[in-house]
Amino acid sequence: MSENVSSSTWMPVAAIDESPLESQGFVSLHVELEGTPPASRRFVYNWKSSNGLERGKTDPQRFNVFNFIPPHDGRFFLSAEVIDDEGVTKSAGSWVVIGDVDEEEFTRPPIPDESVEPVIQVDDVSMIFNMASEQFNSLKEYFIALFRHELSFKEFRALDHVSFTVRRGEAFGLVGTNGSGKSTMLKIIAGVLEASEGTCTVTGSIAPLIELGAGFDMDLTARENIYLNGALLGYRKEFIDEHLQDIIEFAELQDFMDMPLKNYSSGMVARIAFAIATVTEPDILIVDETLSVGDFLFQQKCQRRIQELIGTGNVTVLLVSHSIDVVEGMCDRVCWIEKGKQRMIGPTDDVCAAYRDLGQ
Repeated sequence: MSENVSSSTWMPVAAIDESPLESQGFVSLHVELEGTPPASRRFVYNWKSSNGLERGKTDPQRFNVFNFIPPHDGRFFLSAEVIDDEGVTKSAGSWVVIGDVDEEEFTRPPIPDESVEPVIQVDDVSMIFNMASEQFNSLKEYFIALFRHELSFKEFRALDHVSFTVRRGEAFGLVGTNGSGKSTMLKIIAGVLEASEGTCTVTGSIAPLIELGAGFDMDLTARENIYLNGALLGYRKEFIDEHLQDIIEFAELQDFMDMPLKNYSSGMVARIAFAIATVTEPDILIVDETLSVGDFLFQQKCQRRIQELIGTGNVTVLLVSHSIDVVEGMCDRVCWIEKGKQRMIGPTDDVCAAYRDLGQ
């Protein structure tokens, strides 16, 4: 059950009916409206494959049932946009499995029960930054104002009383618009920042992919930076020696390993950073927009590697991405943070559907 902070007079709920599949070759998406539904409404139906590469959309219609004919076996996400007579749009959807599907093709793990060990506990966390109320052109002006007691600050809450628990083996997503505090939350969990209020308890080792290029010396070669960044992550030189070829092969940069990193593109830097962080199994892998950098083939390779880590049942993944498709395909639960405040937390489909409504 999802927990929504905001209230609404009506909300769509989607359910899949697979009974016609064997006889007629389609599945049905039924949409019911809970609460006080609008007198007039239209339905726009969408579908997409689990990798997001195949998709379709219908024209607006009056029927609350969508019959989907799958192009092939696989996993598909069927969703409905419900539009009332005032133009307000709300969404709901559900995944459906058609035929024989290789479980490795689907990265989303099941939601663990409360008996599974928590590895991240965020309890009423707030992050407060003090911002100078006026701009100074020099240190001299700053110290003069300081000694005259004319220096004042205004408080900015990047996070405002956020709480959630992530359990071992989960793939937990954070979504929100730019500047909402997602990356700040990740930095608190990674230990880069200390919360102003509340507590954040983390159990186990962390492999953070937060700031691409952080921990790299751009004047050193890629090979040298592998050892440097590995040391910052706690790897011994002997470990890097043993896994150097694995890192190089995963990054697919064999011909560029002795080139200074300053000549690399951001996508090439991302390849090395991801390869180093995932060469072993960390307890917690923190990924902040890394999957949005680089070409789509390497993005898919990264997603498969994350899937392998999740499949062990021992690695917890914390993912921030502006791609809702990636979050829907990989995460079992999602927390929506907006302007520093926690708006909603719950199963991925519920939270992502509500988050999509923000742009309507």
